[in-house]
Formats: sequence, C-alpha cells, structure tokens
Amino acid sequence: MKKLILAGAGHAHLMTIRNLSAFISAGVSATVVSAGDFHYYSGMGPGLLAGIYRPEETRFDVRKMTEARGATFLQGVIERIDAAGRRVILADGRTLAYDLLSCNLGSDVITLPGASPHLIPVKPIDNLHRAGAEIRNRLQGGPLRVAVIGGGPAGVEVAGNLLRLGKGAAHPLAVTLVSRDDLLLRYPARAGTLALASLRQRGATVIERQAVRQVEASRIVLDAGEPVLFDLALNAAGIGPSAVFGRSGLPVSKDGGLRVNAHLQCVSDPAIFGGGDGIHFDPQPLDRVGVYAVRQGPVLCRNLTAALNGKPLKAFLPQRRYLSILNLGDGRGILAWRSLIVSGHLAFRLKDAIDRSFMRRFQKE
Repeated sequence: MKKLILAGAGHAHLMTIRNLSAFISAGVSATVVSAGDFHYYSGMGPGLLAGIYRPEETRFDVRKMTEARGATFLQGVIERIDAAGRRVILADGRTLAYDLLSCNLGSDVITLPGASPHLIPVKPIDNLHRAGAEIRNRLQGGPLRVAVIGGGPAGVEVAGNLLRLGKGAAHPLAVTLVSRDDLLLRYPARAGTLALASLRQRGATVIERQAVRQVEASRIVLDAGEPVLFDLALNAAGIGPSAVFGRSGLPVSKDGGLRVNAHLQCVSDPAIFGGGDGIHFDPQPLDRVGVYAVRQGPVLCRNLTAALNGKPLKAFLPQRRYLSILNLGDGRGILAWRSLIVSGHLAFRLKDAIDRSFMRRFQKE
C-alpha cells in the first residue's frame, strides 16, 4: 500500500483533504500532519482580532475533514524531512514513512532583533484571537498602549482592526504603527496614502521610514527618534518560509522556500511536492499571498493522484495579477486591482463576501 503524507493543512492542501476519500478508495494510505485540529483563514485574521468574526467563522476543522474521509490525522510539528530515507521526523521524535510527500508548511513571521514577553507574532492566525481577548480584558482595567511593527498589508489591517477593537472600550487604546518604509510600499502610492489617512484620522500614531533596531521588554528602539513604548506589541514585520526545508538539506531559495518546478514538484526529488507560502516557484517567483496557495490546491491534488499512478503531471499556471482588498477595521476597505485603487464600504463588503464564500466552500462538509 502506497503512503501519502500531507505535511501541513493550509490553503494549498484543502482541495486534497477534501478529496482524501478518493485516495483511500484507490488503496492509498493517507495521513495529514498538522500542529492543530484547526486551520485558520489568514484573510479573516484581522477581523478575528477586532471581533468582526467569531473563531468558528474563520477556521476549518481539518481533523474532522480528514477523519470523515477515512484518512489519518496526526497532530504534530514537523522538524525535518529525510528525503533519502523517505521519512518525516516530528519534533517529538516520531517518524513517518512515505512514498509521496506534499508540503504546505506555510510561513513564519520574521524574527525581530531583541525580545519581549509582550511581543506577539501575527502568525499563527489564532494568535490574533488570543491577542484580541487579552486586549479587551486589559482595557477593562485601564488604558493600554499597543504597537504594531510592519507597514505592509498585515500591519495596516492589524492596526486598523485594533482601532475598531478599542472603540467604545472602558479605557483608551493607543495604537502606534511602525513601518520601515512607506505604508504599503508594494502597492500603488495611492493605497498607502489612503491607509495612512484612515489610520491617523481614527487616532493612530503612524511612524514611517523608521527601522526597528531593537525590541526590549516594553519599548521599541528605532534607528532614529524616540523609542516607542508599549504594553503589548504585534509583530507583522513580514513572513518567511518554514525553516524545515533548509534543515532538511532540500533545495531552497535565498529566503528558504522549497524550490519546486512548474508541476509543484521539488526540483531535486520527484517524491516531494509543495504549495503555499513555503515554496519558491522556480518558473516565476510569486508573491506570498493566499490567492496563489488556493489556486495551487486543485493542481496539487491532481498531480498527487497522477504521481501515485504514474500519469503525466499538470503545470500550475499562475495568474499575472490578483485582486487585493484590505480590511481597515471601520467597515471600509482598500481595493487594489492593477493600477485601480478604491476605498470605501463597498470594498470591504466585497472582501467579506469573497471570504465568506471561500469558507462555505470547504466548511459545508
């Protein structure tokens, strides 16, 4: 009996998990390895922080999905891949043999210099739920200072949703956003202008073009200017691929992503596939955004089936452009499509409709 292991239960693996019964019916032993029973949808994370969404609206019960289809769900953290021995080694020492391995291990938030017990990375996404609950609780007892590090889409959305969370609280919530560059640097300039205006008009302090030199217990030391004092800080400074591939001696990009070919197959090992934030797509470097992981899902599922049966593989053809909508936390959004930048309530309603539709697609079963 051939053994298929899905390492991680992220966006790129949802289609395969949904079709696990077909693998089982074909006589394949399928195991999903994930750190937890639930996978949270990153696009709804900032709304989860603010309380716009309940946890159950933003997550997939991947254990239930797996076991309902006759496959095995194993809770664990993958430490290393032994490609030569075709084994996966877990952090607790357990090992799993495979004939075919697919990796959707996602990404981790970039580590900042220094340390603080009050610094929370925005990934995994359920960190945002816990942070929101802690902030609400602490605001009942007095004012609170929360800093957000990172001026990209995640930082802007987190800061905006913190402002929503603090609105109407018993005590003031002071929000400071620190960005190494201009806000939303990779977007057309108008997007950054709109985001900056929204945050400042609602009371946030925004510091642009200042790198973080050091994070200390309760303050952020910048390259220039006064340090930023905080009671709680959220790290949204950027993401990088899982370190598993580098530790395993597999071919990786400069930032550590598993190098895959057009078929989402490891460039050095045909028994390993991958998708999502943790890979580097050799034919064409891709932004690490959820839309690519979701669109890789059907191709990955098809190619795993083909590889197990010795059939030809299909190439993943990424779209050249993608729609991006940011949740500003006040019922408004910023929509970016090519050079078009639109802000307002309609943009957020569109994002909300798209996100809820995606969730229903995989939650209904």
